[in-house]
Amino acid sequence: MQKKQRNKRNRTAGPVVIAFLVILIAAGIYLVRRYTPTKERMSAADYFGSLAENEVAVVLQDALAEERGILEQDALYLDYSMVRDKINSRFFWDEGNQQMLFTTALQTYEIPVNSAQYSIDGTAEQYDKPIVLQTDGGLYLSIDFLALYTNLEYTLEKETQHVLVRYQWGTMKTGEIAKDTAVRYQGGIKSPILTDAHKGDTVYVLEEMEDWSRVLTPDGYIGYVKNKRLQSVQDTQITRDFQEPVYSSLTREERISLAWHQIDNADSNAYLKEDIAGMTGVDVISPTWFSVADNEGNIDSLASAEYVKDAHAAGLEVWGLVSNFSAQVDTSLLLSSTAVRRKMVDYLTSEAVSLGLEGINLDFEYIREEAGYSYVQFVRELSIGCRKNGLVFSIDVPVPMEFNRYFNRKELGTVADYVIIMGYDEHYAGSEEAGSVASLSFEENGIIGTLEDVPSGKIISGVPFYTRIWYTTDNGDGTAAVTSEAIGMNTADTTLETYGVTAQWNEETGQDYAAWTLENGTRCQIWLENEKSLAKKARLVSQYDLGGIAAWVLGFQRDTVWEVLEQNIAG
Repeated sequence: MQKKQRNKRNRTAGPVVIAFLVILIAAGIYLVRRYTPTKERMSAADYFGSLAENEVAVVLQDALAEERGILEQDALYLDYSMVRDKINSRFFWDEGNQQMLFTTALQTYEIPVNSAQYSIDGTAEQYDKPIVLQTDGGLYLSIDFLALYTNLEYTLEKETQHVLVRYQWGTMKTGEIAKDTAVRYQGGIKSPILTDAHKGDTVYVLEEMEDWSRVLTPDGYIGYVKNKRLQSVQDTQITRDFQEPVYSSLTREERISLAWHQIDNADSNAYLKEDIAGMTGVDVISPTWFSVADNEGNIDSLASAEYVKDAHAAGLEVWGLVSNFSAQVDTSLLLSSTAVRRKMVDYLTSEAVSLGLEGINLDFEYIREEAGYSYVQFVRELSIGCRKNGLVFSIDVPVPMEFNRYFNRKELGTVADYVIIMGYDEHYAGSEEAGSVASLSFEENGIIGTLEDVPSGKIISGVPFYTRIWYTTDNGDGTAAVTSEAIGMNTADTTLETYGVTAQWNEETGQDYAAWTLENGTRCQIWLENEKSLAKKARLVSQYDLGGIAAWVLGFQRDTVWEVLEQNIAG
């Protein structure tokens, strides 16, 4: 009886053991599958996308670019728009002549499409391959020609049809591969392998996470490696042996003090001596002489040799101002023509030399975004004319805002001698609400924003001598009409006296402020520009170590402000 019971227990134990073994095996398989890295490899086509036979995927610095390059007879070409926007903005497509322009400090290259020939200021040159290709897909630039004038290097992987282009240098985080490892598409051992990294390889560390790091490999893949496979992760100064182009500048050690002089007609020139009689501490005067008359680049001039003679006798340099304010001028159309741009450059530089001017002040305003590249190209070309003739070249730019970033202030600050910030028109004729023409914070923010792109010694801070009286009238329908008029300092004081109003200091704007109501119910407001407000603005020049100050416009000031400016820009 006991024997039968023992056999019965043995028969029931067998299936239990088997089931347990099955569970163990299944668990083992699960664990192996879960913790064993996949050996699956992602194809180049899956990673870089579908490519035509002559196309090349471009890894630009540390990101896969949307644009493609092309291979033509073993020569690599990059998309022109990508080059212009991200690598070297000095290439400019001349639509009218169907050629590429490349502008240096002293020369302009004219490069026809699909040709190995080009010219430099009319002199024919020969390259070993076409520099610019024009295809159904657009315009492409030879990367080898680009590399002659740009601090870049590239690694082309023909088998996988991709290229790594590096053009930014400085402090970057690097790491060393401690042991041969896989670089995976994403962080995780189940992510497919992109490429292999070998012990001793240096990679750029783009992002560090808890267990994985995103890296850029020497062969141009951006993927993930385990942190335990990385060592010596550190900030490294990455440089390259390249001679950057030199742009000479006529900037000075001493600070510039400039006053703009509004010349409305030829007779106004005769009043120079009278207009500067009480002026002190100013070393540059900029008369508003030149104005573009039409879209053909003809320029009206009010210039006077006698004015220059009198200014020099008073110890002043003369920087002739050129503007684009004519209603007959479409600035986008004007600047899009290479012939027109050169016509203006030739005229302005020859007139400046003939008259004995020391400089040219470019005051082109109302530049729409579509004209941004043409405007910068015009500045480059005019800078060449000024540089060759020893003329100081200054340009007037608005306070940096999100909507005017297309001005490319970095390039402007490279090619021009001085960048003058127009630190006024915070509120202007046509503004929908009353406000300060130039609050202290508006002025300072303009300086701070410009310093991001332009060296401090090249920045001149533009301040106003004028203010506006604002009139706000109730329309009777819940809306209000806002108008204003620009007035000078003495007129502003007289106005306050007439209405028996006393201005009070407003800390927020850094100005005296007054408000009153007329008998008809119109509300009047004014933010005064005077000695106290200008002293605060002038101190910003020394605080930020700027190249000087400029005032708009002669005739709106009290003579007491000259000493205020002189003392405060000195620090």
